[in-house]
Order: sequence, then structure tokens, then C-alpha cells
Amino acid sequence: MSAVIMYGSAIIAVAVVIFMLIKKMDIKITLFLMGILLMFIGMAMGNGIGVKDFASTGAVWLDPLKAVADQFKDTLRSAGFIILILGGYSAYMSHIGANEVTVSVLTKPIKHIKSAYILVPVVFLLGNLLSLVIPSASNLAIILLATLFPVLVQSGMSSLTAAGVIATTATVMPTLSAATMSPLPRNWRRPPSSQD
Repeated sequence: MSAVIMYGSAIIAVAVVIFMLIKKMDIKITLFLMGILLMFIGMAMGNGIGVKDFASTGAVWLDPLKAVADQFKDTLRSAGFIILILGGYSAYMSHIGANEVTVSVLTKPIKHIKSAYILVPVVFLLGNLLSLVIPSASNLAIILLATLFPVLVQSGMSSLTAAGVIATTATVMPTLSAATMSPLPRNWRRPPSSQD
């Protein structure tokens, strides 16, 4: 019987979310409320909160809200919050016109280059250098998109090529191979070859 209730409540929750999407309601609030409601249904069925190291508040009706608050705290400390800050910074710089000033200053010397496509390896190497101090690929992509993308497009590069080199830079990062990172044991000897 509990499986029927579990699957039935999940199907009803999905139906409510689809209905709210069709009615163009705020989906974030709908998903939040459906999640809380499903947590209450799970607790009513005798299940606990499925969050690692969850400590109950003592009031059963507050436990789902505390679980959501704990998840928000964990997410905001990780890369999600950093991406949010970088996205906001990028939008603010665009709003006040700082990106246009950066683009105009950086494109003046670049306009003397006959082919803008010579910048592809330069941008790739610059991005790889930045990846040493910005280890998150998404953060690096946001920074490069906010600063270098308009410069590359203004210099005559197609937007597809500029986006491609930024995406490649943000996702393909140079690393040391496992052979160079792990030292050989002291008692390691080269295996005998067939010529020995």
C-alpha cells in the first residue's frame, strides 16, 4: 500500500507541476512547494528525512523546512553560489557599461592583426593559465564570456569560433599525467626486456 501512495503522490506532484507550467505560474515556487509536500507525505508514511547527517528539530512539521535550509547552506558554500556571484557581477558590469569600455580598450591593439583567428591559440593559452587559479570550468567560462567574448567578436572573429575557443578553454585543462604525478617506489626495477 505504501508503494501505491508513494507513486501516486509522485504522479500527482508531476501533474501539478505540468499544470502550473501550462498556466505559466512561477515554477520555482511550485517545485519548492511540491518538494516540501512530498517530504511531508514521506514522513507520514514512516520514512525519515533523506539528508545525510540530518539532525531533527524536535518538531516533525519543521523537519522538511530544516532539511531544505541545510541543503541551501551546503549549495551556497559550493560552486553554485560562486557561479551566482560571477553571473551577477557580469550582468552588473554589462549594465553600467564597463564591458563596453573593456572591449573598446582591448580591441584597439587587436585591430592591427590581419587575421583575428591568430587569437585562437592565444586565447586558449590565456584560458589555460587562468584555469590554474580558477579551477572551476563554469566559473572560468563565465569570466571568459564576460570579458573575452565581446573582444573576440569585435576583432572580427565569428561568434561561433569565439564561443568554441572559450568553451574549449574552459573544459580542456592541462593536467599532469598520472605517471609524472606519482613517484615510482624505491624498490621498483625496470622489467627485463626480450633483448636482455
